[in-house]
Amino acid sequence: MLRRIALIAALVLTVAVNAKAQGPLIGNDAKLPSGTTSATFGGAYYNFSGRSGCDFLISVWGFVGNPGRYNVPCETDLLDLLSFCGGPLQGAYLDRVRIIRRGGVQEQDEIARVFEVDVQKYMQKTETPVRAQELLLFPRDLVIIDGDKSDPVDYVLRIAQVVVAIASITTATVAIINISKD
Repeated sequence: MLRRIALIAALVLTVAVNAKAQGPLIGNDAKLPSGTTSATFGGAYYNFSGRSGCDFLISVWGFVGNPGRYNVPCETDLLDLLSFCGGPLQGAYLDRVRIIRRGGVQEQDEIARVFEVDVQKYMQKTETPVRAQELLLFPRDLVIIDGDKSDPVDYVLRIAQVVVAIASITTATVAIINISKD
């Protein structure tokens, strides 16, 4: 009897740990308090909305700490957005960040413009002022940061993550079989 309780507890703990690793399941359109995040199977949603009441949604893909959909204050520029995303990852191509801008009210589903921004130049020390006009963001922009994923440590960690997930599922299955035999 004690063995059965221990196996059930191990099973519940395994499932709980795996569920916690997946993140909370809240829909992408959920309204969350400022500064909160949620993860879903469709991606992550981050809410950094300000108190001004002027916010908009932007999507970020690629080599950043936390890609996903962001609700940000209207005054957010590209550098602020990269900070909200946890910064660029090692190997990110900051000299060619792409922005896909959608059309206005009448053409919301049409792509109005695709352009690249050299964020690297804004991070260099210079005496000459640079125009930051290209850093401005607009509602429904899609920001894409490409990069080179040749980091062997990251590759090993991803393999280890898959091995741990398989081991957890195997352990849970064995526990269920042993419980059903008793």
